[in-house]
Amino acid sequence: MDEAIFGGLLLVLAAATIAPLIVDIIPRVRFPVVIVEILLGIILGPHILDFIHHSTGLEIAKEFGVIFLFFLAGFEIDFEGISGAPLRTAGTTWVGSVVLAIGFAFLLYQLDLSSTMLIAFAIATTALGPLMPIMQDSGLIHTRFGSHVLAIGAVGEFGPVLAIAFLLNETRASFVTALAVMLFLAVVGLLLMAGKRIGNSEHDSRIRRIAIQTLDSSAQFAVRVSVLLLVGLVYLAARFDLDILLGAFASGFIIGQLGDVTSSGQSRHVMEWMKTKFEAIGFGVFIPIFFVMTGVDFRIDLLLDSTRALIILPLGVVASFIIRGVPVLIGYRRFERGMRLRLALVAATQLPLVATLMDEFIADGDIPADVGTAIVGSAIITVAVFPLMALNGLSAPSGDTDDTDDHVVEALPEIPKPA
Repeated sequence: MDEAIFGGLLLVLAAATIAPLIVDIIPRVRFPVVIVEILLGIILGPHILDFIHHSTGLEIAKEFGVIFLFFLAGFEIDFEGISGAPLRTAGTTWVGSVVLAIGFAFLLYQLDLSSTMLIAFAIATTALGPLMPIMQDSGLIHTRFGSHVLAIGAVGEFGPVLAIAFLLNETRASFVTALAVMLFLAVVGLLLMAGKRIGNSEHDSRIRRIAIQTLDSSAQFAVRVSVLLLVGLVYLAARFDLDILLGAFASGFIIGQLGDVTSSGQSRHVMEWMKTKFEAIGFGVFIPIFFVMTGVDFRIDLLLDSTRALIILPLGVVASFIIRGVPVLIGYRRFERGMRLRLALVAATQLPLVATLMDEFIADGDIPADVGTAIVGSAIITVAVFPLMALNGLSAPSGDTDDTDDHVVEALPEIPKPA
């Protein structure tokens, strides 16, 4: 048993390790590493080479991967930076996408390709998680363009999760689900207020002092508190019978808003250290496992054996752009045409939520396995193609980025121990 578990984990980690090397040898193309990870998972999975097999351990690791992906997505949200016009426009365009997606879901229903209208919320998403490393590696995340991408991604990720929390639960009345969501959001609000109060305190609290003093020691108190919050809110979401991704996103958002963990002069250094550690845990370990296992789970045999799946595959890519991209093209009219097209392509990038929900719909018999596989395949193509098209020829002007964003933390701030 142990040999099988660790053998599978070894191959998954080997695929995750090889992926950046493969990306590096692709000339003149900023190919997303997540696509290589998925492709390696497909090749090594049970439907081609049959090297990697499912196990409880790998499923748990995959679950932690998607949880950390949404945690980091929430962590990167600069609420002050996206509030106002960016968030309003992103919300308006997402509502337009939902309307189009409902029409698409109704078409699938009429063609007997789906028995649930909830598929509309699966295809009205934006894959903020996979976009984050792509945007970060390109240096565009702190630009004006990056702010709008974050706003579109935040609404396109959080909106469907929240909507599905209401609509997917068939075991209780809607008002009970609404109450559960409100209680959950109330807990999130209280935790955010408590964290802000500690961070904005005029006097150094014990928690704040220990958090800073252990950032570069084996105690790692701040990281432990953050992971505790992550698992705690995921557990709370599960207890409320809500989507656990809601808890993961909320926990990352709370930690990301605590920029004043120490003081205004020290906070940026502290948050850069925290960000580095979270990304090391997430992108270094769990998130690659999620994408490799997404490839392992992908039923390429069903896709190749089904004529309708092969037809749906390219149509799904086009539908993704129409559903998410067209409302953005219309809603961002104040931008010049090239920038609107870039934002539309980014908005139409999908995957984690699509893959997660398709697994649920297939398991519940709401959608045929080959159709669900084709839709997931379409989402994989959007991640592979749309960001490349959106970012092609785009670079961060020196004056458009945040001057204080140093990406290298020279030293931790010092807080003396109380006498």
